Formats: sequence, structure tokens, C-alpha cells
Amino acid sequence: MERNKSLLIYQIFCLIIFSSLFTTLFQPISLDIWIVVVTFAAAAVLFELRPIVLPSGDNLSMVTPLLFTAGLLYGVYTIFLICILMFIILSFINPKKWVSNAFNSIQFSISGYVGFIFYNFFTNTSIDSYIVNIPAFIAFSICFYISNVLLLSTYLSFRSKKPLKTFFKVFFERKAVLIFFTMKALGLILAVVVQHEGMLGMIVFCTIMWTLGISYRSYYNMFEHFRNLSEKDELTKLYNHRYFQEQLGLSLKQNERTALLLIDIDHFKNYNDTFGHPQGDQLLRELAQIFMDTIPTNGLACRYGGEEFAIILPNTNTNEAIAIAESIRLKVANTSFYGVEHMPQKRITVSIGVSTSPEMGTKREQLIMLADQALYKTKYSSRNKVQLYTSVIDELKGNYVFSSRDEEEVLQSLRTFLMIIHSKDRYTYGHTERIMEYAENLAKKIGLSPSEVKNVRYGALLHDIGKVEVPTEVLNKTTKLDQDEWETIKMHVIWGEQMVEPIEELHHCLPMIRHHHERFDGRGYPNQLSGHDIPLEARILTIADCFDAMTTNRPYQKAKSIPEAIEEIIRCSGSQFDPDLIDPFIEVISELRPEVKLAIKEKHVLNKVI
Repeated sequence: MERNKSLLIYQIFCLIIFSSLFTTLFQPISLDIWIVVVTFAAAAVLFELRPIVLPSGDNLSMVTPLLFTAGLLYGVYTIFLICILMFIILSFINPKKWVSNAFNSIQFSISGYVGFIFYNFFTNTSIDSYIVNIPAFIAFSICFYISNVLLLSTYLSFRSKKPLKTFFKVFFERKAVLIFFTMKALGLILAVVVQHEGMLGMIVFCTIMWTLGISYRSYYNMFEHFRNLSEKDELTKLYNHRYFQEQLGLSLKQNERTALLLIDIDHFKNYNDTFGHPQGDQLLRELAQIFMDTIPTNGLACRYGGEEFAIILPNTNTNEAIAIAESIRLKVANTSFYGVEHMPQKRITVSIGVSTSPEMGTKREQLIMLADQALYKTKYSSRNKVQLYTSVIDELKGNYVFSSRDEEEVLQSLRTFLMIIHSKDRYTYGHTERIMEYAENLAKKIGLSPSEVKNVRYGALLHDIGKVEVPTEVLNKTTKLDQDEWETIKMHVIWGEQMVEPIEELHHCLPMIRHHHERFDGRGYPNQLSGHDIPLEARILTIADCFDAMTTNRPYQKAKSIPEAIEEIIRCSGSQFDPDLIDPFIEVISELRPEVKLAIKEKHVLNKVI
């Protein structure tokens, strides 16, 4: 309310200045000058309603060149008269905009008056040459522009309740300044034409500019059509992957903060298989519309590929990004799409991964990778969820005191190694997160102390870090490994131990890293330890590691169901796994996956009977 009052006071203040200047300049004018005023006003209205559109989408308004020409040839007073007449005509055409039209006329008149003060100051009156008086023309242009920006920015600031610097940034942007001075140069050309040819010259000049404007508009429409083809996804009308990559990079450069949402449609393959690709395409279009309707006006919705979407949120902090992601998730979940009765939970849902800059990184590739990892985590854990990327390394730093700068540097190297592993082998990232969950809960279940549980958690985090040394083609091989490749894989426990060893605070993780592939019967690697010679924490990781490997799809192996995996663990009790950990582990899985609790119980009871 206070800002509206301030806006009214500002408008009255500008009106008083305008009225005062108009009264000071008032003078009787001849019929010929009135014809000039009406002609210039009509031309100004025409160009105000139909500006010249450039291929960039910017408008070139001929109003300021017309006002400059009128003031130069017929006096500053004619600027005021033209602006008043412009206001009357434009308000008659669109009465709802009479306030903004009035203010435009006022600020044009005041800016013109200020500009001609400096023009007259720098003009060499002894020489009748526009070329010689170019410095005066430049002085007019600069002063007119500054005055115009100050008046207009103040008005917009009061009206929108945004700081002045927001509008200064827009008006003093290089492209805006270049367009303005280009128009001013046209004003000088128009002045020469009118001086020599009179009103006929002005009409011819404006007709040419109007014709050019129509041509430019046609070219602009054609340009927009081809630009849309190159920037927009044909199906959803969202921006495409290429444009997303480009705009994310720009947002990171231009804004202090940027948030990224990666969105994946849950069970979309099932939907496509059930209803066919045309209906799947319709679902994509409807979801795209929801995204566009839900995000802020400064956000950018893109189709990332397939059933994945990306949303760029400039100047958005972490909490705001999560809130926007949640609103998207809820809106999708609560929308009744075609065929939802045949989908899991009888609704369409989305999973969303969130990353933010600068907290998580300042590079485009890094932000995408972290949002992708967060998305992958929620896709595995539960779906229909918003997941902010979290770094377990940062959590680890918060829970331990590292005594030297060297240890901090090694820890930072471990973060880098984990990122490399995740990029080399997508399975390893989700695998590590799940192992941490299973192992931590099992450690609690068997009564380990809080510090021991914490150690198990971080041992699980680092247990596969040695895979950074394994070639990508070996990690991702879809066929059976040969003997040399198998020996290379087995070395990851040794390499991992060597990588973590320099960090004294993490020495408790070394036995877990080295021995998590030992077997209870002594047939594991690397030391063929057996029974209770294997550290308890390593035995915990072994059962968690194998369970996750069995229940996850790999290129060379189809995932078992959870009950099937439990049956296999029971079968290997005493050979591969510590028999004392079997029952507690089954309880942990039943608690973490309650939807299969009954099936797990049945398998467990059946195996005990057998």
C-alpha cells in the first residue's frame, strides 16, 4: 500500500514538472506548425503501435527519432504538443492504458527538454551543419537516454516493488543502448530529409521505415519458425536438449544462484506398453503443460530426452527449488490422466532430482551429474519423491576431525574418485547408497555402538572406491569376464585400501574395504580369511553387498525378487555369509521393504522347515 502511495506521489511530481515546463515553453503556433504536430503525432502513434521487429525479437521504435527531428527543426515546444496528442490518440484506442500512456508522454517530453538543453549548449551556432554539430547530437542522445531511463526506471520500481538496479541493469544493457543510439542516428537522417523536403520527405521516410517494418516482421516470423525448430521439442513444445545445455551454461555465468531439476516419469515404459505410443505422447504433452504452468516465470522447462525433463531455475536457492519441485510432484500425482487405474498406486507420478549452484558446483556438467545422481537415488528407493543431492563426503567431514591439511586434501581426492566411479559405472553409485542403508541398519540391529554404526556407514561408502582403477570396459562388460579381467576386478579391494590409508581418521574403514569379499568358508579374496577371523564390519558389508547385487538389474544379470534373494542368502548361510547375521538381516529388509514382508517371512519359514 505504501509503495502504491509512493507511485502516486511520483506520478504527480512528474506531472507538475511537465506542467511547469509546458507553461514556460507555451507560445502561440501557426496552422503550419499544427499540421507538423499532427503529422508527427500520427507517425509516432503508428510506430508505437507497430514497431519494427528485428530477428532478435527486439523492437525498434521510431518515436524518439521523430521527437528529436521535431524538436530540432520546430522547437522543443512541439515535442510537448506531439506527446500530448500521442497520449490522446493512444488512450482513445486503448482506454485501459491511459495511465501508462500519460506517463510515457510526460517522460518523453521531460527527456526531450533535458536533451535539448545539452544540445544547445554544445551546438556551434555559427555553422549550419549537422556534421559539425555531431558532438551536440551525441550530447542530446546521452542526456535524453539517461533522463529517460531514470524517469522510467523509477516509475517501474514503484509500480513493481522491485529495486531500481533491476531496471538499470535492463536499460543499460549493451544491446538496449545500441538499439537506442541506432534509432537516434535515424533521427538525424530524418531531420536532414525533413529540412530539405518538408512534410513530404517525412511521409516518404516514414513510409519506407513502415514498409521495412512489415518486411522485418515477416523475416522475424520466419526466423522464429526456424529458431523454434532448432530450439523446441516438436512433441511437447518445450525447449530441447541442445537449448537446455546452452541456457544452463548461461544461467550459471549470469546468476549468483541456479537450481536444476531433473524429472523422470515413473513407470512410463509400462504406460507406453499398455496404451501405446500415441497415448504415451499425449501424456508427455500434458505433463509438459503442467511443468510450464507450475514453474516461475523466470524458469525454463526443457525436454531432456525420452521421458526425462529438465527445469532451470535462475536466482533460486535450495529451499525454493525443493518447494517448486514438490509442487510439480504433487500436481502431477493429483492429476487424473488417462489410464491411471492401470498404473501402480493408480496414478501417474514423477521422481525429481535437485542440484543447486554454487553450493554443489559451478560447472554445467557437474550440476547435471549431481541432479542425475539424486534422481537415480529416488528412482531406486521409492519413486514419486523429490531428492536433493547430498554428499556423503561432506557428512563424513562433519562427523570426523581431520588433523592435517594433507588429510583434507586426500578426502577431497576421495570425493573426486567417487564422482569418477559414478560416471564410469552408474550401478556403483546406487549400489553404494543402498549398501550404506542396509549395512547401517544391520549394524544397529545387532547392537553395535553408535560410533561403530557410523564406522560401518562410511566403510560402506568407501568399500568400492578402488574401482576407480578398474578400466571402464571391464566394469561395464556384459559378458563373462576372462581370468585376467577377473584378477583385475579382485584388485579393487587392495587399491581401495591403499587410497584410504593416508587418512588416519578413516583407518577403521580399511578392514571393511579390504575384506568385504571374504567368505565365511574361507574361499573369498584377497586373504581367504574364514569365520570370525573376518572383521565383523566386513561380514556385515558382505551380506549387504551380495543382497544388493542380487536385487539389482545388471547388463549380465537379471535382478532377483527380494524373496528370491533372501532365499539365496539363507541357502549360503555358513558358506558365504555369517549365519549369525542372517536373521537380523532378514528383519532389516522386512522393515525397509514392508511391501514384501509377508513373502520374505514365508520364504524364511519354508527354508527353516526344510
